[in-house]
Parts: sequence; C-alpha cells; structure tokens
Amino acid sequence: MADPYPASDFDAWADTYDASVFGNQGFPFEGYERVLETVVELAEVRPGMRVLDLGTGTGLLAERFTQHGCHLWCTDFSIEMLKKARQRLPGARFALHDLRQPWLKDWSQTFDRIVSAYVFHHFEDARKVEIILELAHQRLAPDGRIVIADIGFETMEGWDTARNQAGEEWEQELYWTASWMIPELQSHGLMATYRQVSYCAGVYCIEPGNLDKGG
Repeated sequence: MADPYPASDFDAWADTYDASVFGNQGFPFEGYERVLETVVELAEVRPGMRVLDLGTGTGLLAERFTQHGCHLWCTDFSIEMLKKARQRLPGARFALHDLRQPWLKDWSQTFDRIVSAYVFHHFEDARKVEIILELAHQRLAPDGRIVIADIGFETMEGWDTARNQAGEEWEQELYWTASWMIPELQSHGLMATYRQVSYCAGVYCIEPGNLDKGG
C-alpha cells in the first residue's frame, strides 16, 4: 500500500512552506499565527525548560520557544524541512524521525513540554491516542505538559460547518473532534482540554493524571 503521506511531498514543500501558512485566510491554515501563539500560551513555558517539538517542519513553532529561553529538541521526517529548521534554529538539537516509527534510541531523556503543530491529523484517532499515551508515560518529565495544535473541531457539527465554509479548499484527512478525543484521553487517566482557535484549528493541552487508569 502506498504511503499517503510520503516524506518526499514535504521535501518538495519546504521552500514554500512558510509563505503558504503565514497570512493564509482559508482552510486549513486560517489563524495559523494565533494557533501557534496559543500553543506557547498553554505551554506556560519558563526559561531553561526542555521542549520537544514533534514534526517541527521549518521550525516556526520551535522558534517561539527559543525566544522564551527554552532548550529545543526537534524531530521531522522530511530532510528538506529539517534543513530549513536548522538554519532558523542553530542552537536546537534535531533528529530525522517519523512518528509512525519506534522512538529514537539516542533520545532517552524526558521533556518539560512536548509540543506539535499540524502533524497529528495524519494519524487515525486510535494512533493519536497511542502516541500521546507513549509520550505521557515515557517522554514527559514530572509536572510536564503536552500541547498539540492541529486542524480540528469541537464537535462533528463543527466539522460539517467548517467543511461547508472551506468549500473547494476542503481536503478530507484524519481530523480531530474534541467531543470524542477529550473523553477518550480522560479514560486513560490523562487530564485534557481543547480550545478552538480558528474555524478549522484548535489546541489540546494534556497533562498526566492517573496514568494507571485504563492502561
């Protein structure tokens, strides 16, 4: 079966990525800067924190954390995207990694904050939950927090409204709905909230609760 999200597609996008997301008034990147600002706000970062950015792309989200004095570890599965991110963030640590694969053996440390933007809609909902649980159990420091921004909706009604509003710009992918995801994460002992930022994107804030509950 062909990979629906090959790294080569993102390699080809690297040179124009920043221009395609900034100032975009349509689906799926409307409100892009406000979405990234919300991630930083909900992360409640302090100088010196260790931050892991998953699917860093060209480093647009990670850059905001370096401005707050954080130490950055960044992954992406696109070689060309990582080249752009390295140019933007010479002080960060980088690794070529696909979130669909086992975690990096060389990165065994934990992180105060784990963040991501516009990545998880490439995974089925069950896989989203699996990745989040693995991060919370194995990669998050005590009192840590996971903050994930993505194309998403509070309810299926919001999904339908966004699809109608997007019109021909709509592309059907594996988008989140908080009405399902929040109870699912809570059933696994995580504390989770969701904030809708634009008509087509929002931010999840996730913290460990009773991680023994529900596995």
